[in-house]
Amino acid sequence: MEKILEITWRHTPDQAKPCLQCSDTKKNFSELLQDLLPAFREEMISVRFRDELVDPGGQASESQVILNGIPISFLLSHAAQGEAFCHASKCLPPPHIHRHYAGPGGISCDEAPEIIFRKAIVLSFDDDIRRRFSALR
Repeated sequence: MEKILEITWRHTPDQAKPCLQCSDTKKNFSELLQDLLPAFREEMISVRFRDELVDPGGQASESQVILNGIPISFLLSHAAQGEAFCHASKCLPPPHIHRHYAGPGGISCDEAPEIIFRKAIVLSFDDDIRRRFSALR
């Protein structure tokens, strides 16, 4: 059965690319997606990209990447929570494993290790995560 990863980039016309960075590998989100395309093809996952322009001066939350209808910040936050299972001092995750912040011009930025971005992509297919996000709206 074919799955679809629908990526919506909601942004103002002056933005050249999403403000998403892998903190460990320094890849931006576009580079990470390029690396994942062979795996997507192997798993029969189609990628659909939608570019959605918003008016400048809008809210920062209007400038974001959305995966299968869920903002990537929400998915990254959920993925990062899974890193805190062990409470021994030797295996505690870094305190800022996922960092969400306002970038230049108030755009929404996210930074996390590459594995957290990969987990966020997988979570975008999870029905339970969709229900949790829908309940928050």
